[in-house]
Amino acid sequence: MGGEIDYLFNERLTSAEILALRRGEVVCNSIGKLKYSRINDIPEASQLISAVKKVNPNHLAEIIKILPYKKYENLTEIVSKMLKDEESYTKVPFYTDEDNEIVYLYADAKIQNIEKVGGKEIITEKFLMKPLDYFTGRIESVKFGTYFFYQMKNINRVRYKSFISAIGKGKMIAVISIFRYGDNWIIYALGGVDIIKLPFIDKRIDRAFYNRIKAFCLFTFEKLEESVSEDEEN
Repeated sequence: MGGEIDYLFNERLTSAEILALRRGEVVCNSIGKLKYSRINDIPEASQLISAVKKVNPNHLAEIIKILPYKKYENLTEIVSKMLKDEESYTKVPFYTDEDNEIVYLYADAKIQNIEKVGGKEIITEKFLMKPLDYFTGRIESVKFGTYFFYQMKNINRVRYKSFISAIGKGKMIAVISIFRYGDNWIIYALGGVDIIKLPFIDKRIDRAFYNRIKAFCLFTFEKLEESVSEDEEN
């Protein structure tokens, strides 16, 4: 995997993280800004990098996982199907808040519309993401060959506690790129937000957003393993 690592990732990927990826583990980091990401500016990641640059988030989480292509041949189809499961988003705990209550990935998630434009699928979905209020997200996904790209952006302003406009339109983003490189699948995700700087919510939002992106990806990987196990049993 040495040549693959050099092509895919830069010097910010540590030796410990390389070993973790080789063991099939997930590497998660809160990186703050895109310039601190571990991915190289390669063609396979260009769509993802371009999308995040447009938002220019001041809070950014990074998730990396490598899976063998063999055994996971249908990876992009499985992930595409999972990301349309609105109910499961509301059942994923991502951290325990200050009141020792479980906070879920989304308190509510309802698909409003699904359409296909060319080779792109577009889903409009309404989310409740505590401690923020309801917002509408536009989800776009593209799948061809052994490449899959997913993007979710908010299409309206997001308020905090109903009265503070915390996130501007199009300033919250989650992106996932999945592609085959050699004998492996590369799964690379970024989740970020360009949020107003308020001392009493800044640190909480940073922690909540990082944990949310991490939980979302770990949930996806868990469901992926379940789907593969079911296929093997059948």
